[in-house]
Amino acid sequence: MPTATILFGHAAEHPRAVAEIAARCHQYGIPTYLWLPEQSPTGPWQNLWQALLQQYPPTSEGSADFIIDPCLAPTAQRLEAAHRLRQQFPAAVWLRSGLTETATACAHALDYAEVVAFNGMPGLFRQLDTLEIAPALTASDETRQRAEAFFSSLGFRPEVVEDRIGLVIPRILAMLINEGAFAVLERVAEPQDIDTAMRLATNYPRGILEWADDIGLDTVVAILDALYAEYHQERYRACVLLRQYLRAHRLGRHTGRGFYPYG
Repeated sequence: MPTATILFGHAAEHPRAVAEIAARCHQYGIPTYLWLPEQSPTGPWQNLWQALLQQYPPTSEGSADFIIDPCLAPTAQRLEAAHRLRQQFPAAVWLRSGLTETATACAHALDYAEVVAFNGMPGLFRQLDTLEIAPALTASDETRQRAEAFFSSLGFRPEVVEDRIGLVIPRILAMLINEGAFAVLERVAEPQDIDTAMRLATNYPRGILEWADDIGLDTVVAILDALYAEYHQERYRACVLLRQYLRAHRLGRHTGRGFYPYG
């Protein structure tokens, strides 16, 4: 069992990805601590971050087996904080959400070889049985094995995939959601009709726009933007309706409204 698992937070983002991972770790008895660059987080989500800090306070321990970074912002944009965290826990394997950045890109930014990406998609993380992981091209076999053992200890069946932005499931879902958003924008159909059609035609357990609200439209747009920046292909261009919803803070279920309203 890990001596400590450190969750690397970013107060500019909604903390639900951090909260879901922390809850999973707590469920399986893994000691988990939140690390924020700011002593007192500010911004629209500050109360949520403060509550998480009380639940998972920073550790004074000098060692950790894993650092988990589920943030959407690229490592290079948070590099000073990332280096501080690395200096505090120099032997820890870095587990990086692969939604918007490859493990290899993270390893390059950190100048640290031992990085493994994983599917940190909020809204789905707590539901998945199989979890995609992708070691950086610089990572050792021992690091991959340690990551597999760690995620197995969380009740997942780890599946190693190629180190690509969005991995597999998040990438496919983001593109399906984007196409659904274009259909709404172009008045092809209403969200309810699109979701009903997808469930009936493909036997999906949920409609794609229902999934969008569970995942968070901010997360979906971040994945699409990262894919577009990496490949420069038009198919990854985020629908303007998704951007409009972000500007209106209609991010999905966690903010009370996305494609659908929530009480």
